[in-house]
Amino acid sequence: MRRLAKLLLLPCLVVLLMGADNQEARYQNLGGKIMCSCGCAQMLLKCNHVGCPNSDRMIRELRANVQSTGNDEEVLNWFRRKWGVTAVVEPSTHGFELVAWILPVAALGVGLLLVILLVRNWKLRTASVAAADVNLDPELEALRARAHRETEI
Repeated sequence: MRRLAKLLLLPCLVVLLMGADNQEARYQNLGGKIMCSCGCAQMLLKCNHVGCPNSDRMIRELRANVQSTGNDEEVLNWFRRKWGVTAVVEPSTHGFELVAWILPVAALGVGLLLVILLVRNWKLRTASVAAADVNLDPELEALRARAHRETEI
């Protein structure tokens, strides 16, 4: 009978421990996305500011939110509402904060397009200058030859 109870208890313990590990992993992951609001410029779980007025309270709130809420985005939104948008390091993927995701990629694309157009323009200009060199006036060609001789270039 005891052996059967142990065999039934073992899977229950494994499932409970897996859930605790999952919550701990969520807690660590979310703690890495939240900034301490004391001004130390460190992540919440790594704040080593002695006498920090906010980190203990924020860590308790994070732990409570992780246990009560199943969605990470809800926890981050709660911190945005309570501590301000700058408390969460990673911007949201909707609304005005979506610009923070799109703008770097768009700026890189526009910059790359400008570089391509500039290089293309240089190549076209070089080709037109080379074509113009072929049709020089004979007097100018004589002056150019004289300049080359005198400067030894």
